[in-house]
Amino acid sequence: MGQATRKLRTEVTESERIAALKPNSNEWKRVSVKYRPKFERLLKIWENANESQSITIINGNRVCFDKEFLIGGGSYGTEVYIGLGSDGIERAIKRLPKRLCDHLGKNERDILNSRNATESPRIVKYWFYDDTSNRDFCYLILNLYERNLEDYIREEGDKITEFSARVMIRQVLEGLRALHAKNPDRILHRDLKPANILVDVDGNIALSDFGIGLFFREDANTHKTINQCGTSGWIACECIDWDDLYSNELRDPSDAPIQLRWKEESDIQVAGMLGFFILTKGKHPFGPSIHRLEKMYLDNPICLIELSDPVVKDLLSQMLAKDPDKRPRVVQALKHPYFLSLEEQIQFLQAVGNDPKIIEDNCAVSKALDNHCQSQLRYPLLPNNWKSVIDPSDLDTLCRGGRPSKTYVNSQYTHCLRLIRNVLQHPDGKLDQLKKKGQATSLQEYFLKLFPKLPLVLYQFFRRNHELTKRPALKKFFPVMTRAAESDASMDRS
Repeated sequence: MGQATRKLRTEVTESERIAALKPNSNEWKRVSVKYRPKFERLLKIWENANESQSITIINGNRVCFDKEFLIGGGSYGTEVYIGLGSDGIERAIKRLPKRLCDHLGKNERDILNSRNATESPRIVKYWFYDDTSNRDFCYLILNLYERNLEDYIREEGDKITEFSARVMIRQVLEGLRALHAKNPDRILHRDLKPANILVDVDGNIALSDFGIGLFFREDANTHKTINQCGTSGWIACECIDWDDLYSNELRDPSDAPIQLRWKEESDIQVAGMLGFFILTKGKHPFGPSIHRLEKMYLDNPICLIELSDPVVKDLLSQMLAKDPDKRPRVVQALKHPYFLSLEEQIQFLQAVGNDPKIIEDNCAVSKALDNHCQSQLRYPLLPNNWKSVIDPSDLDTLCRGGRPSKTYVNSQYTHCLRLIRNVLQHPDGKLDQLKKKGQATSLQEYFLKLFPKLPLVLYQFFRRNHELTKRPALKKFFPVMTRAAESDASMDRS
């Protein structure tokens, strides 16, 4: 009788525990649109005494591992289900087979618990890791996002505008900036691809799936490994075993294994692929999968020609370069003119126009800058005669109270920069005159409408003359990233 009583008491205690966790449906914090029917069904099961036994509780989160609640999957039998917290928050429950994925789950947990991840809204939000409640599976609990980037492009691609694409690409890079920051460790993602980029209900981006991510030693700039990892078509060039792909001979077992090298710039090249994927609503910069690796090997992103905007094309061509040392670091990429606001672009033009070494007549720098601007005209990024695009009466207005318009040489863009600098430093009612003609709402807007590609042309010039970027006025636009002498993290097989 005592044993029966104890057994009965255990059942009552478990029943009480479940009852205590059961929320009123009004406490459910509804966010997801796509998965709302699944949550409604989950709550019905939860509130039905005859069905609630199919619910598993993991750290206060309810989940049912029936296929109707499955929302995603991955390698090695990984599956993702919806879950609902006792706090009413919608979550994703990632179930990983212990035998194959325990080390991947723990690695992802450690990365998501790092300051790099917890301090950034561009990294998926971690909730809990459980590797003790089940003999066969471990569970990673994360905040729920609406869909991955691949599904978003497929289902919502028509809604993506040039502006929203720019925001999404910036957010991908902001996620990488958080990972690559010394905080105190740097982290390499190593598995960026559309399926591992999550999008919330508002269209905001978060990076996810860090199972093969890597903590990067502070004094190292390269991680060597003998095993290729990642997803074909979304792996940086230096991380692909090209000998294995192109050689027609068996390797001698006595030969030293091929060493693949992972760098921060490896993530950058794949981020460039993602940027193109977003802009073109699902295409890859190196073309269809059957030719993709060949074009990557040849350093030939053949599909960039599809982009009409030379500004973003310039950014992506840098990020996609085969040579890692020719790619920007993430903080440099975020300073590209593609991401600069109107105010920041004007600040850049003013910084150039205010520097006497750069703008002085007949100095080597001003000649080189003017020659560079002229060399761009065949594209054409700039008008041959910059004064010709300004209405003569507007030019008189802009020059009023200052240097006469005839003293500005129409073929020299250093003179154009001087005019912009002079007008912005001494506006003196000039904007009012332009407003009367409906020309612009600000002087900054007026000049960028006339010369929208001038920031890009200047940026290209200084990128080729990087010593000038150390000038005090330009440092904020060209972050200096010291590339240490080759220093490797210890080689492993991951």
